[in-house]
Amino acid sequence: MASKIIERWNLIKLENLLDFYIGGDWGEQEQIASNYTATKVLRATDITNWENNHGEKAQLRYLKNSSLEKRQLKENDLIIEVSGGSPEQPVGRTIIISGDDIQKFEYPVTCSNFFRLLRFNNEINPKFINYYFKFLYETKIIESYQSNSTNLRNLKFNQFLNQNIPVPQNLNEQQEIVDVLDAASEIIRLRTACIESAQDLIPALFQEMFGDLEHDTTLNTLISLEYGKALKAEDRNNDGEYPVYGSNGIVGYHDSYIVEGQTIIVGRKGSCGKLNLTQKSCYPIDTCFYIKQKINIDWTYLFYALQELNVENMLKDAVIPGINRNDYLRNKIRLASEPQQKVFAAKAQEIEAYIKAQQVELENAKTMFQSLLHHSFTGELTRHKFGGDANG
Repeated sequence: MASKIIERWNLIKLENLLDFYIGGDWGEQEQIASNYTATKVLRATDITNWENNHGEKAQLRYLKNSSLEKRQLKENDLIIEVSGGSPEQPVGRTIIISGDDIQKFEYPVTCSNFFRLLRFNNEINPKFINYYFKFLYETKIIESYQSNSTNLRNLKFNQFLNQNIPVPQNLNEQQEIVDVLDAASEIIRLRTACIESAQDLIPALFQEMFGDLEHDTTLNTLISLEYGKALKAEDRNNDGEYPVYGSNGIVGYHDSYIVEGQTIIVGRKGSCGKLNLTQKSCYPIDTCFYIKQKINIDWTYLFYALQELNVENMLKDAVIPGINRNDYLRNKIRLASEPQQKVFAAKAQEIEAYIKAQQVELENAKTMFQSLLHHSFTGELTRHKFGGDANG
Protein backbone atom coordinates (compact mmCIF):
# COMPACT_ATOMS: atom_id res chain seq x y z
CA MET A 1 0.00 0.00 0.00
CA ALA A 2 1.04 3.65 -0.43
CA SER A 3 3.29 5.02 2.32
CA LYS A 4 0.91 7.90 3.12
CA ILE A 5 -2.14 7.31 5.30
CA ILE A 6 -5.08 9.69 4.99
CA GLU A 7 -5.88 11.24 8.36
CA ARG A 8 -9.63 10.72 7.96
CA TRP A 9 -9.10 6.99 7.28
CA ASN A 10 -8.40 4.14 9.70
CA LEU A 11 -6.02 1.22 9.33
CA ILE A 12 -7.98 -1.94 10.19
CA LYS A 13 -6.72 -5.50 10.08
CA LEU A 14 -8.52 -7.34 7.28
CA GLU A 15 -9.57 -10.17 9.58
CA ASN A 16 -11.36 -7.63 11.81
CA LEU A 17 -13.50 -6.53 8.87
CA LEU A 18 -14.84 -10.04 8.35
CA ASP A 19 -17.88 -11.76 9.81
CA PHE A 20 -17.00 -15.05 8.17
CA TYR A 21 -14.58 -16.70 5.78
CA ILE A 22 -14.18 -20.23 4.46
CA GLY A 23 -12.54 -22.18 1.64
CA GLY A 24 -14.54 -23.41 -1.32
CA ASP A 25 -15.58 -26.98 -2.13
CA TRP A 26 -15.32 -28.67 -5.53
CA GLY A 27 -17.90 -31.30 -4.56
CA GLU A 28 -18.68 -34.48 -6.50
CA GLN A 29 -19.42 -35.13 -10.16
CA GLU A 30 -22.51 -37.17 -9.30
CA GLN A 31 -25.02 -37.31 -6.46
CA ILE A 32 -23.41 -40.03 -4.35
CA ALA A 33 -26.00 -39.89 -1.53
CA SER A 34 -29.37 -38.30 -0.78
CA ASN A 35 -27.73 -35.62 1.38
CA TYR A 36 -25.89 -34.13 -1.62
CA THR A 37 -27.42 -31.19 -3.53
CA ALA A 38 -26.90 -30.02 -7.12
CA THR A 39 -24.84 -26.80 -7.05
CA LYS A 40 -23.21 -24.46 -9.54
CA VAL A 41 -19.53 -24.12 -8.63
CA LEU A 42 -17.46 -21.13 -9.83
CA ARG A 43 -13.93 -21.87 -11.10
CA ALA A 44 -11.04 -19.62 -12.07
CA THR A 45 -12.14 -19.71 -15.71
CA ASP A 46 -15.59 -18.41 -14.70
CA ILE A 47 -14.24 -15.15 -13.25
CA THR A 48 -11.94 -14.27 -16.15
CA ASN A 49 -14.62 -12.23 -17.92
CA TRP A 50 -17.05 -11.99 -15.02
CA GLU A 51 -18.32 -8.51 -15.92
CA ASN A 52 -19.81 -9.83 -19.18
CA ASN A 53 -20.67 -13.50 -18.53
CA HIS A 54 -21.26 -13.67 -14.75
CA GLY A 55 -20.41 -17.35 -14.47
CA GLU A 56 -22.84 -18.58 -17.11
CA LYS A 57 -20.64 -21.68 -17.68
CA ALA A 58 -20.16 -22.53 -14.00
CA GLN A 59 -19.81 -26.28 -13.42
CA LEU A 60 -22.72 -28.34 -12.07
CA ARG A 61 -21.46 -30.37 -9.08
CA TYR A 62 -22.97 -32.02 -6.00
CA LEU A 63 -22.12 -30.76 -2.52
CA LYS A 64 -22.87 -32.38 0.78
CA ASN A 65 -25.69 -30.43 2.42
CA SER A 66 -23.62 -29.56 5.50
CA SER A 67 -20.88 -28.12 3.25
CA LEU A 68 -23.34 -26.23 1.03
CA GLU A 69 -25.03 -24.67 4.07
CA LYS A 70 -21.74 -23.00 5.05
CA ARG A 71 -20.53 -22.14 1.55
CA GLN A 72 -23.59 -21.08 -0.44
CA LEU A 73 -22.87 -17.63 -1.84
CA LYS A 74 -25.01 -14.66 -0.82
CA GLU A 75 -25.35 -11.10 -2.06
CA ASN A 76 -22.23 -8.98 -1.31
CA ASP A 77 -20.04 -12.03 -0.69
CA LEU A 78 -16.53 -11.64 -2.11
CA ILE A 79 -14.56 -14.59 -3.43
CA ILE A 80 -10.79 -14.39 -3.85
CA GLU A 81 -8.60 -16.75 -5.87
CA VAL A 82 -6.04 -18.33 -3.54
CA SER A 83 -4.49 -21.00 -5.74
CA GLY A 84 -3.75 -21.28 -9.46
CA GLY A 85 -2.36 -18.51 -11.61
CA SER A 86 0.83 -18.95 -13.63
CA PRO A 87 4.37 -17.52 -13.73
CA GLU A 88 2.93 -14.48 -15.53
CA GLN A 89 -0.41 -14.28 -13.71
CA PRO A 90 -0.64 -13.82 -9.92
CA VAL A 91 -3.48 -15.26 -7.90
CA GLY A 92 -5.64 -12.86 -5.93
CA ARG A 93 -8.33 -12.03 -8.49
CA THR A 94 -11.67 -11.20 -6.87
CA ILE A 95 -15.34 -10.79 -7.69
CA ILE A 96 -18.35 -9.56 -5.72
CA ILE A 97 -21.58 -11.57 -5.89
CA SER A 98 -24.64 -9.43 -6.63
CA GLY A 99 -28.29 -10.15 -5.99
CA ASP A 100 -28.80 -10.48 -9.75
CA ASP A 101 -26.04 -13.12 -9.88
CA ILE A 102 -27.85 -15.16 -7.22
CA GLN A 103 -31.23 -14.84 -8.94
CA LYS A 104 -30.08 -15.94 -12.40
CA PHE A 105 -28.85 -19.38 -11.29
CA GLU A 106 -31.40 -22.18 -11.00
CA TYR A 107 -29.14 -23.88 -8.45
CA PRO A 108 -27.36 -22.70 -5.30
CA VAL A 109 -23.97 -21.14 -6.13
CA THR A 110 -20.62 -21.81 -4.44
CA CYS A 111 -16.96 -21.52 -5.39
CA SER A 112 -14.30 -24.18 -5.88
CA ASN A 113 -11.55 -24.95 -3.38
CA PHE A 114 -9.20 -22.66 -5.33
CA PHE A 115 -11.08 -19.75 -3.70
CA ARG A 116 -11.92 -18.33 -0.29
CA LEU A 117 -15.32 -16.86 0.47
CA LEU A 118 -15.14 -13.59 2.46
CA ARG A 119 -18.22 -12.10 4.14
CA PHE A 120 -17.79 -8.61 5.66
CA ASN A 121 -19.19 -6.77 8.66
CA ASN A 122 -20.89 -3.36 8.70
CA GLU A 123 -17.66 -1.34 8.95
CA ILE A 124 -16.84 -1.83 5.29
CA ASN A 125 -18.62 -1.58 1.96
CA PRO A 126 -17.85 -4.94 0.28
CA LYS A 127 -17.49 -3.28 -3.13
CA PHE A 128 -14.96 -0.83 -1.65
CA ILE A 129 -12.82 -3.71 -0.40
CA ASN A 130 -13.19 -5.49 -3.73
CA TYR A 131 -11.74 -2.46 -5.50
CA TYR A 132 -8.99 -2.25 -2.91
CA PHE A 133 -8.05 -5.84 -3.67
CA LYS A 134 -8.04 -4.97 -7.39
CA PHE A 135 -5.66 -2.12 -6.53
CA LEU A 136 -3.36 -4.60 -4.78
CA TYR A 137 -3.56 -6.88 -7.82
CA GLU A 138 -2.99 -4.23 -10.48
CA THR A 139 -0.04 -2.70 -8.61
CA LYS A 140 1.40 -6.22 -8.01
CA ILE A 141 1.44 -5.64 -4.24
CA ILE A 142 -0.58 -8.86 -4.08
CA GLU A 143 2.57 -10.78 -5.11
CA SER A 144 4.14 -10.10 -1.71
CA TYR A 145 1.46 -12.39 -0.23
CA GLN A 146 2.16 -15.30 -2.59
CA SER A 147 4.27 -18.44 -2.71
CA ASN A 148 5.15 -20.43 -5.81
CA SER A 149 5.14 -24.16 -6.34
CA THR A 150 6.12 -25.94 -9.56
CA ASN A 151 2.98 -25.12 -11.52
CA LEU A 152 0.85 -23.06 -9.14
CA ARG A 153 0.86 -19.84 -7.18
CA ASN A 154 -0.71 -19.83 -3.74
CA LEU A 155 -1.93 -16.93 -1.64
CA LYS A 156 -0.48 -16.93 1.89
CA PHE A 157 -3.96 -16.49 3.26
CA ASN A 158 -3.16 -16.10 6.95
CA GLN A 159 -0.60 -13.42 6.13
CA PHE A 160 -3.14 -11.80 3.80
CA LEU A 161 -5.71 -11.69 6.63
CA ASN A 162 -3.19 -9.93 8.88
CA GLN A 163 -2.64 -6.97 6.58
CA ASN A 164 -3.90 -3.53 7.57
CA ILE A 165 -6.54 -2.09 5.23
CA PRO A 166 -6.95 1.71 4.86
CA VAL A 167 -10.65 2.35 5.40
CA PRO A 168 -12.51 5.68 5.23
CA GLN A 169 -14.32 6.26 8.52
CA ASN A 170 -17.28 7.69 6.61
CA LEU A 171 -19.30 5.05 4.77
CA ASN A 172 -20.43 7.77 2.37
CA GLU A 173 -16.81 8.25 1.30
CA GLN A 174 -16.49 4.52 0.69
CA GLN A 175 -19.63 4.67 -1.46
CA GLU A 176 -18.35 7.71 -3.37
CA ILE A 177 -15.21 5.79 -4.34
CA VAL A 178 -17.29 2.76 -5.31
CA ASP A 179 -19.59 4.87 -7.50
CA VAL A 180 -16.70 6.41 -9.42
CA LEU A 181 -14.95 3.07 -9.93
CA ASP A 182 -18.23 1.38 -10.87
CA ALA A 183 -18.74 3.98 -13.60
CA ALA A 184 -15.20 3.48 -14.92
CA SER A 185 -15.63 -0.32 -14.81
CA GLU A 186 -18.89 -0.05 -16.74
CA ILE A 187 -17.13 1.82 -19.53
CA ILE A 188 -14.60 -1.01 -19.78
CA ARG A 189 -17.37 -3.60 -19.76
CA LEU A 190 -19.31 -1.85 -22.50
CA ARG A 191 -16.20 -1.37 -24.67
CA THR A 192 -15.31 -5.05 -24.25
CA ALA A 193 -18.84 -6.19 -25.09
CA CYS A 194 -18.87 -3.88 -28.12
CA ILE A 195 -15.62 -5.38 -29.44
CA GLU A 196 -16.82 -8.94 -28.88
CA SER A 197 -20.08 -8.22 -30.71
CA ALA A 198 -18.25 -6.57 -33.60
CA GLN A 199 -15.87 -9.52 -33.88
CA ASP A 200 -18.89 -11.77 -34.44
CA LEU A 201 -20.10 -9.58 -37.31
CA ILE A 202 -17.50 -10.63 -39.88
CA PRO A 203 -18.12 -14.41 -39.67
CA ALA A 204 -21.85 -13.64 -39.75
CA LEU A 205 -21.34 -11.45 -42.84
CA PHE A 206 -19.31 -14.22 -44.49
CA GLN A 207 -22.11 -16.71 -43.82
CA GLU A 208 -24.77 -14.29 -45.07
CA MET A 209 -22.93 -13.61 -48.34
CA PHE A 210 -21.56 -17.08 -49.06
CA GLY A 211 -23.65 -19.53 -47.02
CA ASP A 212 -25.17 -20.99 -50.18
CA LEU A 213 -21.78 -21.82 -51.72
CA GLU A 214 -20.53 -25.38 -51.44
CA HIS A 215 -17.19 -26.25 -49.85
CA ASP A 216 -16.03 -27.65 -53.18
CA THR A 217 -12.64 -26.08 -53.89
CA THR A 218 -9.63 -28.01 -52.60
CA LEU A 219 -6.98 -25.82 -51.00
CA ASN A 220 -4.03 -27.38 -52.81
CA THR A 221 -5.44 -26.04 -56.09
CA LEU A 222 -5.43 -22.50 -54.64
CA ILE A 223 -2.42 -22.21 -52.34
CA SER A 224 0.79 -23.79 -51.14
CA LEU A 225 1.94 -23.95 -47.52
CA GLU A 226 5.56 -23.04 -46.93
CA TYR A 227 7.55 -23.68 -43.74
CA GLY A 228 8.77 -20.75 -41.71
CA LYS A 229 12.45 -20.51 -40.84
CA ALA A 230 14.03 -20.91 -37.40
CA LEU A 231 15.29 -17.70 -35.84
CA LYS A 232 17.24 -17.51 -32.60
CA ALA A 233 15.63 -15.45 -29.86
CA GLU A 234 18.69 -13.18 -29.67
CA ASP A 235 18.28 -12.37 -33.37
CA ARG A 236 14.86 -10.82 -32.71
CA ASN A 237 14.90 -7.17 -31.77
CA ASN A 238 12.60 -4.23 -31.29
CA ASP A 239 14.42 -2.10 -33.82
CA GLY A 240 13.93 -4.30 -36.88
CA GLU A 241 11.54 -3.21 -39.59
CA TYR A 242 9.89 -6.58 -40.21
CA PRO A 243 7.61 -8.41 -37.77
CA VAL A 244 8.63 -11.93 -36.74
CA TYR A 245 5.59 -14.23 -36.56
CA GLY A 246 5.19 -17.28 -34.36
CA SER A 247 2.13 -19.53 -34.39
CA ASN A 248 0.34 -17.19 -31.97
CA GLY A 249 1.24 -13.85 -33.57
CA ILE A 250 4.09 -11.36 -33.55
CA VAL A 251 6.98 -12.43 -31.30
CA GLY A 252 9.60 -9.84 -32.27
CA TYR A 253 11.13 -7.93 -35.17
CA HIS A 254 14.02 -8.51 -37.57
CA ASP A 255 15.98 -6.58 -40.15
CA SER A 256 15.13 -8.96 -43.00
CA TYR A 257 12.05 -10.79 -44.25
CA ILE A 258 11.04 -14.11 -45.78
CA VAL A 259 7.68 -13.07 -47.20
CA GLU A 260 7.35 -9.92 -49.27
CA GLY A 261 3.97 -8.24 -49.00
CA GLN A 262 0.88 -9.84 -47.49
CA THR A 263 0.40 -13.46 -46.47
CA ILE A 264 -1.53 -15.58 -44.01
CA ILE A 265 0.41 -17.24 -41.20
CA VAL A 266 -0.94 -20.66 -40.12
CA GLY A 267 0.05 -22.01 -36.71
CA ARG A 268 1.78 -25.37 -37.27
CA LYS A 269 2.80 -26.17 -33.68
CA GLY A 270 1.66 -24.56 -30.47
CA SER A 271 -1.45 -22.61 -31.44
CA CYS A 272 -2.27 -25.11 -34.16
CA GLY A 273 -4.35 -23.70 -36.99
CA LYS A 274 -4.44 -20.16 -35.63
CA LEU A 275 -4.43 -17.65 -38.48
CA ASN A 276 -2.74 -14.27 -38.70
CA LEU A 277 -3.27 -12.02 -41.71
CA THR A 278 -0.15 -9.92 -42.22
CA GLN A 279 -0.21 -6.43 -43.70
CA LYS A 280 3.46 -6.11 -44.64
CA SER A 281 6.57 -8.16 -45.37
CA CYS A 282 7.40 -10.45 -42.46
CA TYR A 283 9.56 -13.26 -41.07
CA PRO A 284 7.54 -16.42 -40.16
CA ILE A 285 9.44 -18.80 -37.86
CA ASP A 286 9.44 -22.58 -37.94
CA THR A 287 6.36 -23.11 -35.74
CA CYS A 288 4.32 -21.73 -38.66
CA PHE A 289 3.36 -22.22 -42.24
CA TYR A 290 2.86 -19.24 -44.51
CA ILE A 291 0.69 -19.19 -47.61
CA LYS A 292 1.63 -18.60 -51.21
CA GLN A 293 -1.25 -18.18 -53.65
CA LYS A 294 -1.45 -20.16 -56.88
CA ILE A 295 -4.34 -18.06 -58.18
CA ASN A 296 -5.38 -14.54 -57.26
CA ILE A 297 -7.59 -14.50 -54.14
CA ASP A 298 -8.36 -11.52 -51.93
CA TRP A 299 -6.33 -12.04 -48.75
CA THR A 300 -9.11 -10.87 -46.45
CA TYR A 301 -11.60 -13.22 -48.10
CA LEU A 302 -9.17 -16.15 -47.89
CA PHE A 303 -8.47 -15.42 -44.22
CA TYR A 304 -12.15 -15.74 -43.27
CA ALA A 305 -12.73 -18.71 -45.60
CA LEU A 306 -9.96 -20.59 -43.77
CA GLN A 307 -11.54 -19.76 -40.41
CA GLU A 308 -14.25 -22.32 -41.23
CA LEU A 309 -11.80 -25.25 -41.27
CA ASN A 310 -12.01 -27.82 -38.46
CA VAL A 311 -8.48 -27.79 -37.09
CA GLU A 312 -9.13 -30.53 -34.51
CA ASN A 313 -9.53 -33.08 -37.30
CA MET A 314 -6.05 -32.25 -38.61
CA LEU A 315 -4.02 -32.55 -35.41
CA LYS A 316 -1.44 -35.32 -35.17
CA ASP A 317 -0.82 -37.00 -31.83
CA ALA A 318 2.65 -36.18 -30.56
CA VAL A 319 4.42 -34.77 -27.52
CA ILE A 320 3.77 -31.40 -29.17
CA PRO A 321 0.64 -31.69 -31.37
CA GLY A 322 1.00 -30.29 -34.85
CA ILE A 323 -0.68 -29.94 -38.24
CA ASN A 324 0.43 -31.96 -41.24
CA ARG A 325 0.82 -29.77 -44.32
CA ASN A 326 -0.73 -32.27 -46.76
CA ASP A 327 -3.72 -32.85 -44.46
CA TYR A 328 -4.33 -29.12 -44.31
CA LEU A 329 -4.20 -28.73 -48.10
CA ARG A 330 -6.72 -31.54 -48.63
CA ASN A 331 -9.46 -29.40 -47.05
CA LYS A 332 -12.07 -27.70 -49.19
CA ILE A 333 -13.35 -24.12 -48.88
CA ARG A 334 -16.03 -21.95 -50.43
CA LEU A 335 -14.67 -19.92 -53.34
CA ALA A 336 -16.65 -16.83 -54.35
CA SER A 337 -16.13 -14.80 -57.51
CA GLU A 338 -13.49 -12.05 -57.45
CA PRO A 339 -16.10 -9.21 -57.40
CA GLN A 340 -17.88 -10.88 -54.44
CA GLN A 341 -14.57 -11.36 -52.63
CA LYS A 342 -13.79 -7.66 -52.98
CA VAL A 343 -17.23 -6.58 -51.73
CA PHE A 344 -16.84 -8.82 -48.69
CA ALA A 345 -13.27 -7.65 -48.05
CA ALA A 346 -14.29 -3.98 -48.13
CA LYS A 347 -17.09 -4.55 -45.61
CA ALA A 348 -14.88 -6.72 -43.39
CA GLN A 349 -12.12 -4.10 -43.38
CA GLU A 350 -14.62 -1.43 -42.31
CA ILE A 351 -15.62 -3.61 -39.35
CA GLU A 352 -11.96 -4.34 -38.54
CA ALA A 353 -11.19 -0.61 -38.54
CA TYR A 354 -14.08 -0.05 -36.14
CA ILE A 355 -12.80 -2.84 -33.86
CA LYS A 356 -9.31 -1.32 -33.81
CA ALA A 357 -10.75 2.08 -32.89
CA GLN A 358 -12.76 0.47 -30.08
CA GLN A 359 -9.65 -1.36 -28.86
CA VAL A 360 -7.83 1.98 -28.61
CA GLU A 361 -10.74 3.38 -26.61
CA LEU A 362 -10.73 0.26 -24.41
CA GLU A 363 -7.04 0.74 -23.60
CA ASN A 364 -7.74 4.39 -22.79
CA ALA A 365 -10.57 3.31 -20.48
CA LYS A 366 -8.29 0.81 -18.73
CA THR A 367 -5.64 3.50 -18.27
CA MET A 368 -8.25 5.83 -16.79
CA PHE A 369 -9.41 3.06 -14.43
CA GLN A 370 -5.84 2.46 -13.24
CA SER A 371 -5.43 6.16 -12.54
CA LEU A 372 -8.71 6.28 -10.63
CA LEU A 373 -7.69 3.24 -8.58
CA HIS A 374 -4.48 4.99 -7.56
CA HIS A 375 -6.24 8.24 -6.69
CA SER A 376 -8.96 6.35 -4.79
CA PHE A 377 -6.62 4.60 -2.37
CA THR A 378 -4.29 7.52 -1.81
CA GLY A 379 -7.34 9.59 -0.78
CA GLU A 380 -6.95 12.10 -3.60
CA LEU A 381 -10.19 11.16 -5.36
CA THR A 382 -12.40 12.24 -2.46
CA ARG A 383 -10.12 14.66 -0.57
CA HIS A 384 -11.84 17.83 -1.79
CA LYS A 385 -15.28 16.53 -0.79
CA PHE A 386 -14.43 14.87 2.52
CA GLY A 387 -11.39 16.90 3.59
CA GLY A 388 -8.13 15.92 5.24
CA ASP A 389 -4.62 15.50 3.92
CA ALA A 390 -2.34 12.51 3.80
CA ASN A 391 0.08 12.09 6.69
CA GLY A 392 3.55 10.72 5.92
